[in-house]
Amino acid sequence: MKYLILCACWLYAVSVAAQMRPSHRLEILRDEKITDDFQVLPLGTAGVLVTQILDNPSRGVNHTYKFGHYDSTLTLKWENEFRLKPPYKALLSYHASDHLYWLCGDPDSDKIQIWKTSLETGDMEVMEGEVPAIDIVSKFKILGNKAFLGGTYNDRPVVVSFSFFDKTSKALPDLFDYHLTINDLDVDESGNKIHVFGKYNRRGKCLLQMYTYSYDGQLLNKTTLNDESDRSLITAKIVHLENGESLLVGNYSLHCSDYSQGLYLTKISERPENHIQYVPFSDLQNFFNYLKPGRQERLRTKIAEQKKQGKDMKFHYLLHIQDLIPTEEGYLMVAEAYFPQTKTGTSYSPLSASNRRMHSSYESFRYTHALVCGLNRSGELLWDNSMELKDLTSDLLTPQIQLSPLDSNKLCLAYTHESKVRALHIQRDKTLGDIQEYDLLPEELKKSVDRDIYPSLVSWYGPYYLSWGFRNYPPVANQSSREAFFLYKMEHPVH
Repeated sequence: MKYLILCACWLYAVSVAAQMRPSHRLEILRDEKITDDFQVLPLGTAGVLVTQILDNPSRGVNHTYKFGHYDSTLTLKWENEFRLKPPYKALLSYHASDHLYWLCGDPDSDKIQIWKTSLETGDMEVMEGEVPAIDIVSKFKILGNKAFLGGTYNDRPVVVSFSFFDKTSKALPDLFDYHLTINDLDVDESGNKIHVFGKYNRRGKCLLQMYTYSYDGQLLNKTTLNDESDRSLITAKIVHLENGESLLVGNYSLHCSDYSQGLYLTKISERPENHIQYVPFSDLQNFFNYLKPGRQERLRTKIAEQKKQGKDMKFHYLLHIQDLIPTEEGYLMVAEAYFPQTKTGTSYSPLSASNRRMHSSYESFRYTHALVCGLNRSGELLWDNSMELKDLTSDLLTPQIQLSPLDSNKLCLAYTHESKVRALHIQRDKTLGDIQEYDLLPEELKKSVDRDIYPSLVSWYGPYYLSWGFRNYPPVANQSSREAFFLYKMEHPVH
């Protein structure tokens, strides 16, 4: 199949206050007779990996994955492809430090394929085998020369390891329980271990548990991450510290609710007891800054009155926590507060008493604000800040806020709303000015962008971002109109 790649440098004489600054652009023309999709994987200063997924069985193109690795100037370094043979279907991918892995499965058997692609050279190899003890796969991680697949088997949770060497599979022990739900898998490359996080729910008691396994699949430790209070830990993001301990950060609720009351921090070590530090939202300095001043003042007055009476203010936030970001000082935690919007158009405010029950019938998520916290290397909360996410909705629960470093220990928080970028500069717990709005794309590109799919934005490295989407080219001579995928390198204006 033929396709055209255009790569160019663009210089624009525009006002810094008006738009982001594009510097390099990549375009790939689409073939209207072939169904395709694009995925973008930022690799920091090492560049970016663009995956084009093609499918048209009538033309002999069946689930073809075309990879292109571009450097920081969007110049092509290498390209390669693999084609799935029926009946295999691509399931999940995993990005390791130097390789990209794709898990593919046969829906009518236990056979799997795992494609391994070197991010440095593009070289590929495939591992084939069978994994009989899993029906539905929802988690996929790689550690060394083994794949770990998490999911369910006969409606019970299971994690199965698959060896690339002898093609054997093994179910990890102590997880096959109706009362357990697997939340996440974490691979500890330095310790050569894998951690499984599960929520245990039985008889009104909710426990967050961490199972630690050796590389060979032996259970080393089972840690219950709840104390005897009525608090229930919901999620856990893990960082492996240099002293062998692990730092866990997440959000907690009351009485098994899905709605968060605040954050928790704890360190996991070989000691039998692990102290959990709870940080209610009311103790955060800037958590409610997204509210209008009058409402914010009334809320803080109500919180103070409740504390005088020995009561804690009850909140009903849903919180999506991103992976922790390492810094010279310690770590950054970024999270978005959101609530569901039902199919009937009903929204549920996080401060509303009617929000006490989770509704399963919804079609999108509405975000209220983003929370940013600074932690030191010991896992202590140093500062917090926030940014309003006005009018932001999404069909998928995915990270929305993009964070990038600026000079003098400043950070830029940014997100896209339609064709605009909204950005806020902060310095720890200080907000530097108001939220600024920029045009995401130059005028010549805005006119041709697909209005049904607004461009995406992701932080790349330093002050640089990547933006991508689709644009239309008008018909020329006897040719029909064409559509192209575009990828821009953008620089955020630093004041």
